Amino acid sequence: MSSGEKKARESAGTCPRLDPNPTWDDTKNPDAVTPEPNKNFLQGNSKRFTAIIMESSETLELKFEDILKVQGEQRQKLYQEYSLQMKTLKRKLSEDAAEVKKHAKKLANIFKEQQKFIHQSLGIQKKRMEEFKDLCEQYLEKLVILRDSRGDSPIEELRRLIATLETKLLMLNRQQENAAGQLSLLDLLFS
Repeated sequence: MSSGEKKARESAGTCPRLDPNPTWDDTKNPDAVTPEPNKNFLQGNSKRFTAIIMESSETLELKFEDILKVQGEQRQKLYQEYSLQMKTLKRKLSEDAAEVKKHAKKLANIFKEQQKFIHQSLGIQKKRMEEFKDLCEQYLEKLVILRDSRGDSPIEELRRLIATLETKLLMLNRQQENAAGQLSLLDLLFS
């Protein structure tokens, strides 16, 4: 074992020795200052510490009040900004809802007009088809009459009948083209 280890073992079980007359103990020294000035010193220190603590607590209280005031102002400012944003958003949503409602009414009216127009167009087309059917039947009847008669006058009558039929067919064709043109214009308008 080394000497350091021996010292450590020996001192481990023993308490350190205290000097019976320490240098800081002035009670045994007749020239030492009497305890009265120590008491005054401690009271002075106590008053000074109390003043420092009071001043520090007042400073902390003021700082705390300032912090609370600043945070309150910041919260109020944030609340006002948030309120303004919410009011703006609500106004925009109301405007958008009104705009959507307006467009929905327009579309409903356009749809009703389209239905009405389609219904009218179908009625007109049905009427024209019936007229065309009647013309074809008349043509066939007159053709049969013409075939059966085989004379000069029937040829003239046939030419006249063909010319009349062609005229009516052209008129029907133009009317159908006009109706189809109107439909295509509506389709372009609503697409």
